[in-house]
Amino acid sequence: MVLAWEPITDLPQGWASLTRGELGPLLQFWKDQRVDLEQSGALAEFSKRLNREWSIETGQIEGVYDLDHGITQILIERGIDADLIGNHPGQKPPENIAAIIQDHADVLAGLFQFVKGDRPLSKGYIHELNAALLRHQDTIAVRDQFGNYETKLLKGKYKERLNNPKKSDGSMHQYCPPEQVESEMDRLLALHAEHEKKGVPVEIEAAWLHHRFTQIHPYQDRNGCVARALASLLFIKAGWFPVVVTRDDRAEYIDSLQAADEGGLSSLVSFFVHLQRRDLGKAMRSSPHVRPIQTVSEAIAAARNDLLPGKTLDPVIWMNAKEIAGKLLGFTETRLEEMKKSLKREMDQTQASVQLTFAGLPFPELLLLPYVPNTSLYHQARALSIEVPGASGFPSSSHFEIHAQAMGSKFRGLIGFVAVFSNSGNTWRISKELFQTNYAESYESAERRFCPWLEESLVNALTMLRKSL
Repeated sequence: MVLAWEPITDLPQGWASLTRGELGPLLQFWKDQRVDLEQSGALAEFSKRLNREWSIETGQIEGVYDLDHGITQILIERGIDADLIGNHPGQKPPENIAAIIQDHADVLAGLFQFVKGDRPLSKGYIHELNAALLRHQDTIAVRDQFGNYETKLLKGKYKERLNNPKKSDGSMHQYCPPEQVESEMDRLLALHAEHEKKGVPVEIEAAWLHHRFTQIHPYQDRNGCVARALASLLFIKAGWFPVVVTRDDRAEYIDSLQAADEGGLSSLVSFFVHLQRRDLGKAMRSSPHVRPIQTVSEAIAAARNDLLPGKTLDPVIWMNAKEIAGKLLGFTETRLEEMKKSLKREMDQTQASVQLTFAGLPFPELLLLPYVPNTSLYHQARALSIEVPGASGFPSSSHFEIHAQAMGSKFRGLIGFVAVFSNSGNTWRISKELFQTNYAESYESAERRFCPWLEESLVNALTMLRKSL
């Protein structure tokens, strides 16, 4: 099968429907919170680790080198150092790997500087990105009819030969032919400028620009790295984080790009939103108010920040966050009541008992969460309890629970929802992702996002119930 090249297309009509609008209110929340993180010093340290992760993973998923998770984590925590990489059979020399990763880090630092300079995106700057990414790479492996050979890389210049990759299944992806690259890149940048004037949301524009750039595939090598750099540039300009796609994200990333190849951009938009939400969670967990305080200096900094004027959350903001969470729990009650009636009807002949519980449920403390749940500040839960006759004559009891709680030791107007399933003393988290809402989001926006999250959790709960019978 051959995926034939076609000229790039503009955003589809009705492009506004490609996003649920989550990042808008979430960005306001992030802007409010980053002040505390900056004053505590946590933001600077978090940014260093995130930037190192971007620098390592953008080459890892391209196969430029192959570092295991352990070495990657050490480099993220301690810095880019050839001595930390070590020599491994079949791998580039550690000095070369470290130099390439440093090139990536320099490119990312350049993105931040580019944003500060408020320059328009141009072909010249994109050439600079490609050349900088290839600073310590001089050749590329090429396959011809006689076997593999290496050829000299063109750095910061458009390709001169076709670069259509052949996959392991024999299929081929055709990219823009060399003679069409110049005009296609002109069109890409012209459309991007129009989108900026229209105020296209960053998650949509980043997905569009990334995908259309990869359709063109204008360079001999590192097109994927440049595409992620361009998407990162847009998010950084909007006040967000660089686009960190890790090796663990690779399958979802490729699937999203393939869906975009077939005309569906929404998967890539959702994927980028997921990455930003994930890194926001990491940033918030870096705060001494969210993670356990580990040193005397952190304790002193936390006390100082608590005493600074203006650090107490406005009661109106607190009430707004609680009100949104309460409405979502009310929505959950209605959906669980429907589920209860269906289960009772279907299990009428089995002597099963189904009960809906509204409050008084303890939070499963042993549940591993990527944040500190503060149940003393806010905690509400809704649950379904199902008892069925067991093989031994004793009933088997299962519970599906939705918990909402404040996040972090200091309330910041962020409330997290988690779905869990328990049976025979064991508890599992069954929601693929944690759901979060905050004071800056409207209820209508939160509900639009909450509905599919709750439905996915219900399906997972019923799957677990069947397995437990």
